[in-house]
Amino acid sequence: MKDFKDIQDKLLDTDELMKRGSAAILNSMGKITALVAAVITLAATFTDISFLWIFSEDFASSLLLILTSGYIIYFSLEDAGERSGETTEEYRAAKARYDKERARICGEDIEALREYCREYALAECIARQNAALLSWGLSREMLDAYKAGKETDKKYRHRLARIAKIKPAELTPKMLLSRDRGRERCELENPERHKLPTLIMKLIPSTLCTFVTVSVILSTKEGLSGADVLSALLRLSALPMLGFRGYSEGYTYTKHSMSLWLETKANIIEGFAATKSDDIQLHGS
Repeated sequence: MKDFKDIQDKLLDTDELMKRGSAAILNSMGKITALVAAVITLAATFTDISFLWIFSEDFASSLLLILTSGYIIYFSLEDAGERSGETTEEYRAAKARYDKERARICGEDIEALREYCREYALAECIARQNAALLSWGLSREMLDAYKAGKETDKKYRHRLARIAKIKPAELTPKMLLSRDRGRERCELENPERHKLPTLIMKLIPSTLCTFVTVSVILSTKEGLSGADVLSALLRLSALPMLGFRGYSEGYTYTKHSMSLWLETKANIIEGFAATKSDDIQLHGS
């Protein structure tokens, strides 16, 4: 038992160390990027600089190779950043609360939840419209008159038209109760309809990358000088920056955006559960 506890403690320490390492990398992202750029610029200062003609063969081949590599690195590390973001306290707490609230919903609640979603989306839309009206010094009566087709002042017409375009956000029980990040917005939508197009779309980036990597022909350069090496490093300097940026975007997306979305869904479900409890007490009394 003692050995097992020691192993468990070591695993927890390793997990905590990985979290600190990820946080340290993200906090130092700007410094690392600036340092790489400064080193490359300093080294390039002591060499003759010239730019390749945009339509030259060397420029096109180098650009295609760098873009392809950057594409792969960016999205690979963006996905790794998302997975790392799922280990943060913010995301774990939001997910735990969401799972707790979600477990309170049963099959009998779906129809009532659908109506609650409709009313909630409508109230949220009205709140956004009121905020826009307030920011521009307009009134709800002016907006209602504009929607009814009544004569309105020309200087307010454009702003009222923009506010009138504010529509309720799409909100369904599936969106609230689904744990995945799927894009289906309707419970009755058959996923088989979109399976093949989705798979094809996912294969396009890999197909393009494969096309580029297969078509590349490598040959050794004769008389490679220090300037050639520096030129190659200058071209490659964008790759670590793209990698850091991709990892940061994925990490921030999960830690903040996804955590906020889970909290929002939990709040909506909690509000619905509260109304259901009130209805039960009302009928019980």
